[in-house]
Amino acid sequence: MIRLPWLNALLLAAAAALGALAYFGPKSDTQDEHPLSALKAAAVTSITIERVGSPGISLEKRNGHWLITAPLAARANDLRVQQFLEIVEARSANRFAATDLKRFELDRPATRVIIAGQAFDIGMVNALTREQYVLTGNAVYTVHPRYGAALPADPYDLASRQLLGPDELPQRIELKDFAIEQRDGKWTLTPAPAGELSQDDLARWVDGWRSASALRVEPFVGGKPRHDVRVRLKKGGEFTLGMLSSGANLVLTRPDEKLQYHFRIETAKRLLAPPAAVEAPAAKR
Repeated sequence: MIRLPWLNALLLAAAAALGALAYFGPKSDTQDEHPLSALKAAAVTSITIERVGSPGISLEKRNGHWLITAPLAARANDLRVQQFLEIVEARSANRFAATDLKRFELDRPATRVIIAGQAFDIGMVNALTREQYVLTGNAVYTVHPRYGAALPADPYDLASRQLLGPDELPQRIELKDFAIEQRDGKWTLTPAPAGELSQDDLARWVDGWRSASALRVEPFVGGKPRHDVRVRLKKGGEFTLGMLSSGANLVLTRPDEKLQYHFRIETAKRLLAPPAAVEAPAAKR
């Protein structure tokens, strides 16, 4: 029987793929799912991320929120932290002995995450199964690559993009031409608007500042701001934001955090303009 050349090539390719899968794919000792650790994500309060060639990143959980403590001090993006922290509760269908680690790029892992004292070394992604190899507790597991993808490239990538922290509730926000302040539970705009503004209008404007999320966060590089924005907090304390630019992007600095936040110009217009008042209807003759 004569086989067609294309059929022979197809059979050879399939055999090669099966051979690669047999070599690189993990050998499961059972068909059960294996937990990578006994840790619970909600109970973890400390994380360290180590990357070859980069400074280590340390995080601590305080009052229900994550903070970066090294190599800088900043509020962390809680959602980003939670995404890679979930690896402690991941389960794998494959667990095998930690031998011949080089084939999984785990002999010298480029990334190590230490969560509550337990180390997780991040290896290669299998091109066939699209699973990532993780070494922890003297065994190698395969997990979804989303855990590795969620790890930050640098500490500023992990910093919260929210301009105000979750506990920073404004009592007064003062810009160049106007200020909004809460007195005895009531919001007021100074100078008074020509039209009508409800409490909901003013509260919505303040909430816009509380929820303002930047495109990116960078280290504060200094520079003389064009204008200042002064923020006084309900729990006491205040800080000043510096406006470095309002062109293609708005850059607001927080010298107290040694950070600067980049916003879209559309967001800048909403933050810097006073709430729009509804003009009172003209009196009837």
